[in-house]
Amino acid sequence: MLFVYHRWTRPTILFALTTICLIICINLASVTARLITLAVILILLYNLVIESWVALAFIAPGKRKKELIAPGWSSQFHNCETIIHTMSYFDNEIRPLVIIIHGWRSGASSMQGRAEHYIRLGFHVIIFELPGHGKSESISKWTAGHASTTFNDFFDRLDDWFDLRLVNNVYLHGHSMGGFVLLRFDRLKSKGENRIKGYILESPMTCYSMIFEESLQTLKIPNFAVSAFWSRLSRHFNKINPRIPDVTDLSEVDTPKWGLIRNNCIVVQAEQDDRLGLEHYYRLIEHQQNVTNYIFEHHLVTSLSHAGARQNTIRDALIESWLDSVKDHSDSA
Repeated sequence: MLFVYHRWTRPTILFALTTICLIICINLASVTARLITLAVILILLYNLVIESWVALAFIAPGKRKKELIAPGWSSQFHNCETIIHTMSYFDNEIRPLVIIIHGWRSGASSMQGRAEHYIRLGFHVIIFELPGHGKSESISKWTAGHASTTFNDFFDRLDDWFDLRLVNNVYLHGHSMGGFVLLRFDRLKSKGENRIKGYILESPMTCYSMIFEESLQTLKIPNFAVSAFWSRLSRHFNKINPRIPDVTDLSEVDTPKWGLIRNNCIVVQAEQDDRLGLEHYYRLIEHQQNVTNYIFEHHLVTSLSHAGARQNTIRDALIESWLDSVKDHSDSA
């Protein structure tokens, strides 16, 4: 398991073996033995390069956001696949609950503005901090697959940690990477899924293939090595995520195969998205609009940015109007 879960274990071992073989090769007298050793060194170097690219592709979230500290909020840790930290705001009234999942390299404090708007609307709120973010446990190889199954564990055990007698309906709000996690969660969900009345996806990531293309450029991987890199990367992903069917093709980590929302859904997209652009949004809309029998809305918001949009009145108004539509539809059903 050490070889699977730690980013630099394989490159370190391969580097050590390559160094040893070089030393041996230098001291060999036989030409044949040297040629055989050189062949072994070339194989080791090839694998060292590939494994180093893979290690670099599994980037860590990095510096954590400051902790959310405000009156009425409670901090709690949950022993899921990874130890997860949440911030929650409950009172003693029966209300709907919204669970918010932040984006990449974000945290509970970044979601405070959105959360406080839901509180003003009469919601209980839970902010779920992704693995390696906020005060949640760190992991060496971060994947959205692991984050999705961890959130699935958390959701299945909500009753263990929160008084759901105070909850009449559940909504899920995912921002950026949080949206990508929720797309997969909708396929994984089991226990308590009848409680979920809708999903709010804000500037969601929907296609890993686009992130993969960015990785190729960042790591300067030559065209002839792309297939080998993807093969090795997907092999690592599959070993880390045994609860997700093996991924062999990039299309399997893009919507719709990665996931779609089979529930009421609103997508609120930053029109000037300087992180993901609009391709993720258009790809999701193309497929999501084919899911019938649910209330679905999608909006491009000029004043909304991808990051740092803790306050945005247009986003909040669109979500509030959609929530009213879902409630009216449920009341009339």
